[in-house]
Amino acid sequence: MKKNKKKLTSFIYLVAIFLCISANSQTTWIGNNTAWFDSGNWVGGPVPGSFPVGLTINIPVVGSGFYPVIPATITMDNTSITVADGASLTIVSGGLVLSNPGSSLTMNSNSVLTNNGTIANVNGGTVTFKSGASGSAYIGNSVGSFTGDVVVERYIDSQRAFRFLSTPVTTSSTIRVNWQNGGVDVAGVGTDITGTGGGANGFDATATNNSSMFTYDNSTQAWNAIGNTTGTVLTAGVPYRIMIRGDRTTDLTNNAAAPSATTLSSTGALAAENSAPSALDLNDTANAWNLVGNPYQAPIDMDDVVTANLVTSSYTVWDRNLNTRGGYVTVTLPGGGSITDANQYLQPGQAAFVQTDSDGGTATLQFTQASKNTSNTETAVFKSSGKKQTSTSKLSLKLYESTALAENKSIADGILIFFDASNTNDKDSEDASKLTNLDENFATSNGGNLLSIEKRAIPVDSEEIPLDITTYRNTNYTIVAEGSSLLGASAYLFDAHTNESTEIPKNGVVNYAYTVDANVAASVASDRFKVNFASKNLSVSELAIAQIQIYPNPVNDGNVYLKIPQNMDDLEVVVYSALGVQLFSKNGFAAGSKAAINTDFAKKKGVYFVRLTSKGNSITKKLYIN
Repeated sequence: MKKNKKKLTSFIYLVAIFLCISANSQTTWIGNNTAWFDSGNWVGGPVPGSFPVGLTINIPVVGSGFYPVIPATITMDNTSITVADGASLTIVSGGLVLSNPGSSLTMNSNSVLTNNGTIANVNGGTVTFKSGASGSAYIGNSVGSFTGDVVVERYIDSQRAFRFLSTPVTTSSTIRVNWQNGGVDVAGVGTDITGTGGGANGFDATATNNSSMFTYDNSTQAWNAIGNTTGTVLTAGVPYRIMIRGDRTTDLTNNAAAPSATTLSSTGALAAENSAPSALDLNDTANAWNLVGNPYQAPIDMDDVVTANLVTSSYTVWDRNLNTRGGYVTVTLPGGGSITDANQYLQPGQAAFVQTDSDGGTATLQFTQASKNTSNTETAVFKSSGKKQTSTSKLSLKLYESTALAENKSIADGILIFFDASNTNDKDSEDASKLTNLDENFATSNGGNLLSIEKRAIPVDSEEIPLDITTYRNTNYTIVAEGSSLLGASAYLFDAHTNESTEIPKNGVVNYAYTVDANVAASVASDRFKVNFASKNLSVSELAIAQIQIYPNPVNDGNVYLKIPQNMDDLEVVVYSALGVQLFSKNGFAAGSKAAINTDFAKKKGVYFVRLTSKGNSITKKLYIN
């Protein structure tokens, strides 16, 4: 017993020491000599590398002139020997030298290196900025210089989809050596890149040799497949569109092969860190699209990017969370609202589209150190995301293939409509044009202009917003309409094919399931849907149907009841599943009665939709069954 008590006391003592060290999270270089692991060179905290705790490491100017030399492998993260995720290493002038062959400094996900002095990577040392599922390592707002090559990574999760990529380094070796990793099949790293000529041009051969990597010509507004991967190097900030099938172990003979997560790495000079990038000369034509790449190893706040003659109210990214192959997502500026996790921060390794505002001026964009922002969590445009919430007065409309919605899979496309008294309903620079997806496309239509984000005045009675949906690939779809602090007249989703109106809550969500048939023109018409606005002084029949009570709701078992208004002798009740499958239909209810409906039609718990129709008017309400 005494022996066990002694062990317990020792354990508590060690924990106490660990907590004290963890609480003292800053350590500063004082430079008695150049030895990194000499405790006499550090004050305020432990020697970096001594304990696996979060540290802020400061290397200021010191009178001795001695600055640290890393003689071995040091990793900055929360499980290895130096810095925890989210901690930072700050070089405030002075230098950090990697001088020995095999020595390395690895910045793991969510670590930040800010260099206002000199970081020299000489004699075979290695500096690596890692990227993983939890985030990426960053270089903060800095004025220093980097000597020698560094390795930067871009983690991409397991979904066969396009990504829009760039890199912060300029390589001396080719795309094949970097993103293809020399063409050697290794799990977890690199990716297959295919193209015309197959192996003769450095590509990974397939039966068709279809191209999977493209550049965008801003002047001609056209995508161009790259010609080879053995004669082309990567340049900092140059953007690409590339189909990521997975890592290099993916079976190229099977389009349905299970995708895998992969990490693309690039080795080269940090061109933008050592010499501020010049302004990009873009297409000067009004409404032209321009693909640009992030030249920094840091998130860029697009609100702070220097621009001329560009639309500043939005920019457009390709988000893998849209549909099956990814899709265009417009991000509103300032503030960064979108239908997915994408926000105002352009991620390291990410490219995006900006749009020229008007004719007659020179369109330019310039990334600066001041536009970096390393304090925000990395968005999920390269990986699966959760839902983004906002309290702004808005209407969100998301299009799902119904099975995808039921299985909690990706949306097909979506739009955002913001309402404010200062907005105008005319198409202007505050609205974001719609870029065409490969698959389903969903947009508002304003005077023939298709928009992915529209900013409008507060809606009034009888106002309408035409919607545009094209490129149906399936037959069963659901529109998820979500109101958030909606102002003005009430919003209704109107289906011209079925003549149904579904009220959209001012704060809440309603689903509208529908089917399309390629042989029925009205069902696939691009203008089938619109959003109508009406004040609450509805007609007598509309008001009556809106006031029908459905109770109890939720239903735990047995019957659900309808309280039918007086003089309503033509009520029809139809119940649908979340997939739009009709489960129940009945009419002939007695006016002024309390009608019972048995819920045996529900085979499982969940949300169901009850369509009530009387005198040519319809309304859909939710029914929750527990």
